Amino acid sequence: MSRQTVRVTFQPEGRAVFVLAGTTLVEAAGQAGIVLSQPCGGEGTCGKCRVEVLENAPEPTDADRRHLSPSELAAGWRLACQLSVGADLVVSVPQETRFFEQMILSEGESCQYPFQPNLRKQLIDVPPASIEDQRSDLDRLKAAIGNGALRADLSLIRALPGLLRSGPQPLTAVLEGDEIQWLEPGDTTGGLWGIAFDIGTTSVVGTLMDLTDGSSRCVASRTNPQVHFGDDVVTRIGFAERTPDGLDRLRKRLLTGLNEIIEEVCDTAQIEPEAVYEVVAVGNTTMSHIFLGIDPSPIAHAPYVAVCRGAVDLKAVEAGLEVNGNANLHVLPNIAGFVGSDTVAVVLASGMALRDEPTLAIDIGTNGEVVVGNRRRLIACSCAAGPAFEGARIRHGMRATDGAVSKVVLNAGIEVGVIGGGRAAGICGSGLVDAVAELLSAGVIDETGRIADPQSAAHLPDRLRRAILEFEGQPAVVLVEAADSRTGQPVLLTQKDVREVQLAKAAVHAGIEVVCRELGLDPREVPRVLMAGGFGTFIRRSQAQRIGLLPAVPTDRIESIGNAAAAGAKVVLACTKCRAEAERISRETEYVELAARPDFQTAYMEAMTFPPRA
Repeated sequence: MSRQTVRVTFQPEGRAVFVLAGTTLVEAAGQAGIVLSQPCGGEGTCGKCRVEVLENAPEPTDADRRHLSPSELAAGWRLACQLSVGADLVVSVPQETRFFEQMILSEGESCQYPFQPNLRKQLIDVPPASIEDQRSDLDRLKAAIGNGALRADLSLIRALPGLLRSGPQPLTAVLEGDEIQWLEPGDTTGGLWGIAFDIGTTSVVGTLMDLTDGSSRCVASRTNPQVHFGDDVVTRIGFAERTPDGLDRLRKRLLTGLNEIIEEVCDTAQIEPEAVYEVVAVGNTTMSHIFLGIDPSPIAHAPYVAVCRGAVDLKAVEAGLEVNGNANLHVLPNIAGFVGSDTVAVVLASGMALRDEPTLAIDIGTNGEVVVGNRRRLIACSCAAGPAFEGARIRHGMRATDGAVSKVVLNAGIEVGVIGGGRAAGICGSGLVDAVAELLSAGVIDETGRIADPQSAAHLPDRLRRAILEFEGQPAVVLVEAADSRTGQPVLLTQKDVREVQLAKAAVHAGIEVVCRELGLDPREVPRVLMAGGFGTFIRRSQAQRIGLLPAVPTDRIESIGNAAAAGAKVVLACTKCRAEAERISRETEYVELAARPDFQTAYMEAMTFPPRA
């Protein structure tokens, strides 16, 4: 028996789609080309996919009632992930519910490695076969290159008769290590291209590199298309586990984004994707597994191990990348289930594994990775800190995109900086750190994390006291008044938000404590602290220390190194010897599983409070 088809119209675009009854509104929006924010992956626990149903609003679900007020429910507001379409609907999707492209940091600092790419080109002239010269086509080719030990795969051998007998012209051999990758007619030695990918949980960055001189020619980025299935790796692993074709769907979504980046950078450089002969990729362990079509489910269950650790090499087309059919794909090695090749790339790019003095590297994204050590010893851990700093579980939290409060300063009143310069729609991670730090210093928030009660805040200046109100039975601070916001509603910092910040910063702080102590090092005495990634670049160092996120070292010891994972991928693309160094980093870095450490639990509980005011 066929199911009913219903029409869903999305406003303000006026875009309509027809879907089967029972389709979720999130899926219908996706068919209309509208991606909705759903950090919880459609479980109805985050409340971020709020939409206003203008016609035929269905009865609210339990999740709707938990996240929406009675007046909002009466006005037709619902959670899109919980709405099963049963009749024709007209839906208004507010801007704060849409998943905008976040600000993606595409460049990073790296130490200097010699330019020595895995690929090279050589102009050759292969003599024709003759009665006098009975050598095979492959033997004559190897002799023309000057290396009889070179290997060639079957696809090249099959193509040799046509390539060598296409006319009296020189050929260009594309060489990869000790293998002949392909032959090109004429002299093409001036163009040799590769792409370095940083595949993050939230964003994907691709850099096109000229492998004749090691220069980065252009960069493109996308939000990871897998966000449709949830914001964090555990949610996506859950989707892969409970959906028969879940892993394949996740992988195809990712490949769509990667191939769009390939097309964009090639168009910018005015080359064909066929001219790309090598791809290097880094990512956290889950992203690497999904990219390669490897079941990631063991990572999410005790003892949280990866299926494979080492580097993987294969033809890029086998992985689904639309580049030269003979291009090699090199995926860097991981360290552990929750510390991936992106962390290996950070260590490689920063040069910390080559130094004598200890370095502490912190990369806080959707998850947080911490590595400490030097050339003699490296120790790493993973901290479950990302959701709050990525905007999830925060009442008005959002990613670092247009409309997000990214900076908070207390002057005559509460002043905010908004990405894009317009009205605020919410607050991102750097703004959240700023807000809590400023309010701590002003006495609006105490060391336990409690916001001052509006009725007993006589010690505060009028400008701050007036900003405190009661929200859901607890105090909250108005960061942006309703009249000044994009949504027509005030942007608040709630008591629950402050608790989420405490949980996140305590996890990172305790992780730093454990790995530093394991190395015999006091975190306050670390000579060098590196902050990698977008969040680490945009937060103010002093504010991160004020809330206890970073150790109390002199701020001049703290450096932001940008997207060091992307920088590490580029290093490997430009220097083949770095592949062995990446393998060494992966193999020798000691992983500490914090969940099994009693000292982590102690440090975590102690880090829940905020440092006292100076």
